[in-house]
Amino acid sequence: MGENLQSLFGRRGGLATAVFVAAAGACSHADASDRTSARQMARDSMGAVPTAIHTVALNAPPELVENSAAAMSRRQPGVLFTINDSGNEPLLFAIDTLGASRGVWTVSGATNVDWESAAVAPCGRSAARGVAQSCVYIGDTGDNAGKHQTRTIYRVVEPTASATRGAVRAEALVYRYVDEPHDVEAMYVAPNGDIVLITKRPLRNAAGHGRPALIFRLAPAAWSNHAVAVATLVDSLPIVPGSLPLRLITDAALSPDARHLAVRTYTQVYIFATDAATGQVVHSAAPAVCNVTSLAEPQGEGLTWADARGRLIFTSEGVHVPLQLANCPLPK
Repeated sequence: MGENLQSLFGRRGGLATAVFVAAAGACSHADASDRTSARQMARDSMGAVPTAIHTVALNAPPELVENSAAAMSRRQPGVLFTINDSGNEPLLFAIDTLGASRGVWTVSGATNVDWESAAVAPCGRSAARGVAQSCVYIGDTGDNAGKHQTRTIYRVVEPTASATRGAVRAEALVYRYVDEPHDVEAMYVAPNGDIVLITKRPLRNAAGHGRPALIFRLAPAAWSNHAVAVATLVDSLPIVPGSLPLRLITDAALSPDARHLAVRTYTQVYIFATDAATGQVVHSAAPAVCNVTSLAEPQGEGLTWADARGRLIFTSEGVHVPLQLANCPLPK
């Protein structure tokens, strides 16, 4: 596996100019201390090997150059939404599990400072029809240098996938963390409307030891309050970002039945049992761990659920990088 990865990264100009940049969480300002090797990456071999791997060629619009998130629609079977990373136009893309483009929308009322996360979840009821609405949540949650005092989450009513181009208007939620700025690429929305944010980067305690990834919560009432919302610290995960070179959290997704949470790094997927009402992790059950280095992704970023039984969809940054589907075990 190490040789295959070394060959893969060699084609992209070497691991030190490709994946280690992602591991540092910066597009062009990676620190020398973040540099690693294919041998170090292969060392991070914890977890079961995924099964039933299926690669799907992606026929995406030319504007989709980074594909850094994935959020599966629950009302349009086989359709998932994705976004570009920082510095790109505020565009929302729909693709399907066959790799076809299903629409591109300009998100008006939004700016892509550092879009990194996405989710699909209910968002109230339609005033016109009185039925439950589905929204795409877009997280401008990235913060490579940890310097932004506030970040923004946008949501738009889920557009109908039709292989067309159009525009959607965003509602914005400006928030800050209760303690200090954080870099976040993993976000999901619980059935009760809570927005859950999981930190990406290494954090240190007073003794200089690595801390577990932190979980912050934004209550649904924050959407109706015009003040800057405060994301409160509610939990942590048994994942210590930075404990191995590529162990940095790049996405999370709640299963369709809300009973499991998948959290990915560049090399693993951790699947946790969750409370189906609140989406909170049930720590009494040990997570299942799946090692996804065999997917040989150029820069694995996004994931979402194809079903509730452990079938996952993976996206990677890069132009026309294919989708990958694979089965990972669920916790016992």
